[in-house]
Order: sequence, then C-alpha cells, then structure tokens
Amino acid sequence: MDFLHFKNRFQREKILPLYLVYGEEEFFVKEALSLIKSRLLTDDSTGPVPIRYVAGLTEMDGEETSLSTVLEEVRTPPLFGKGVRKLVIVYNAERLFKEGRGVWENYLASPPEDSVLVLVCKEVDSKDKTYEKLRRKGGSINCRRLKEDELGLWIQERVRHYGKQITLDALHILQENIGSKLLLLDGQIAKLALYLGSRNRIEVSDAEELVGYDRQHKVFDFTGAVARRDATLALRILHQLMAFMKSGEEAQTIIPPLAWQFRRLIRAKRLLSSGEGREAVASELRVPYRFLQDLVNQTQLFSKEELERDYKFLLETDIRSKTDNVDARLLLETLVFKFCK
Repeated sequence: MDFLHFKNRFQREKILPLYLVYGEEEFFVKEALSLIKSRLLTDDSTGPVPIRYVAGLTEMDGEETSLSTVLEEVRTPPLFGKGVRKLVIVYNAERLFKEGRGVWENYLASPPEDSVLVLVCKEVDSKDKTYEKLRRKGGSINCRRLKEDELGLWIQERVRHYGKQITLDALHILQENIGSKLLLLDGQIAKLALYLGSRNRIEVSDAEELVGYDRQHKVFDFTGAVARRDATLALRILHQLMAFMKSGEEAQTIIPPLAWQFRRLIRAKRLLSSGEGREAVASELRVPYRFLQDLVNQTQLFSKEELERDYKFLLETDIRSKTDNVDARLLLETLVFKFCK
C-alpha cells in the first residue's frame, strides 16, 4: 500500500513481524519509521501477548552487514524477557532483500514473537513473491512521490497538522516557489505556523514574506527570456535564482518550479489552441489570477513543439543532476544554452 493508506490504517491494525519501507520520497520514509517506532513505544494489546514497550532499538546498514547478522539480531531474545518486543531497522536493505527471498518467506511463515524487523529500500521488484505476500498482509509501504494533483491536498493537510489554515493563493505560492520536495515544504510550513503566532490563516503576504522573494516572477521572467532566445538575460535570471541556494542544492531546488511552469504552459497552450478561453485556463490549471495574464502571454511566445522540446531538456537535466557527478551550476547553464539554441 502507499504511505498515505498505511498512515490511516496502521494504528488500527495488528503489528506485523516484517515491514518493507521503500520509495523515493524521503519525507514519507522518515514518517513511516516514526509511526512504527512511536507505536512500539506504547502499549499494544492487539496480539496474543500484551506488549509493553520496546526493549531495544537496533539500526543497521544493509550495505555493511550480512543477512545472517541481521537474522541473528532479530532472533536474539530481548534482554528483559517475555512481553517485551525489540525493533530492528535495516537501511539500504536492497541487497539483503534480493539475496534472501526464500529466507524472508520462511521468516514470515514462522517469525519471532518478540521482534519486529523493518527493511528500508529505495526500490523493490513488485513481481517478487515475498513482496507480494507482504503487500497482501499490509507490510509493504510504498513511499512514492506525490503526483502533481495530490500535492495541494498534502500541503493543506500539513498546514492543519500545525494547527493552521491556508488560502488557495498562498498555497500556490508555496507550491510554485518551493516545488514538490516534501521535506522543504514541511520545513517552510512549520516556519509559517511559528511566524503566524496566534493568527490562524496563512495569507499571500505571509507566504511571500517567508520565502523572502517571489520566485514565481523570476520563473516567468526566465521562461520569457528562453522564449525570446535571450541567453544573456536567461543566464542572469538563473544566477539570481541560484544566489538564494546552498551549493549542491541548485538543480533540485530550481528544476521543479521550472518543470512545473513548462507543464502549465503546455497544458495552457493546448486549451487555448482548442478554442478555450482564459477562464478555462484559470480553472483547469488552478492559476491565481495575478499570474494568469503572464501565463497566457507566454503561451504565445512558444510553439507546441518548442514547449515539449524544452520540457524534455528539463527532464534530461533533472536525471543527470541526480545520477552524474556534474557541477550543478554548469549543468543549469548548459540547460539555458540548449533552451536558447
């Protein structure tokens, strides 16, 4: 199941002997582990033996330990005797899970009553028999990245988590200025909640004040410079955007809002080309009215083919920034020259 379903069901269901936590969304991975830890530190009377608390927490690195060492740790009885459960978490467990497929099936058939094992992986083979058994039992937790249409609802939920509300325009500012990285978004929402004090609702002015500058206008300026093939101006705006970033974080902070903007331009272009008006663009893309005219104007600067080509360049750069050992500034500057070619 995906993380959001797991979060809603976990407190009501019996604790399993084995959990597989996997996926690229680091925020969800951390929250899944936090939920498991917090429940095991409280009374649990759902099993045949009442569980009072965790006797010990052992955390291991799957790249630095063997499968036999992990299983030995899991099967070693807790120090404090019957009625006490231990928790073993293995990070980077991809190799152990792949190599020990038959072992994990045997483990599930006859698990130790006093231990819970959690394997943390980046990705898994969904066709694997052990994975399928875990999925059916509810022990596989897919910490996938949120889709574009899910992000706004998640922001609203996190705002409520901090005891606040948020206007739709303020939500768009967070989403479009910060991107889809949940750890960054959650940090900004926490700061906003503290900044509001006794006030209950996050307004546009609050979001803009916290961000420090309106990156959305910079993104519009950047895509406009690209559309006019003005590499000098595009590079200047890019450097202005990067001036607010920590070294090494530029690509992962700048590419998401740029990709977001190009996706909106592509969708707006299709709507307008099919005879729809500005109101349809605002409704379909949830564009704040203060950005609507800029968006419509920019669709006229690009052809459909240029938008799709530039979006492909962005995706390629995003992949390279995560897989190649390339300087982020050089990578982004190269992207500008590709755009303006």
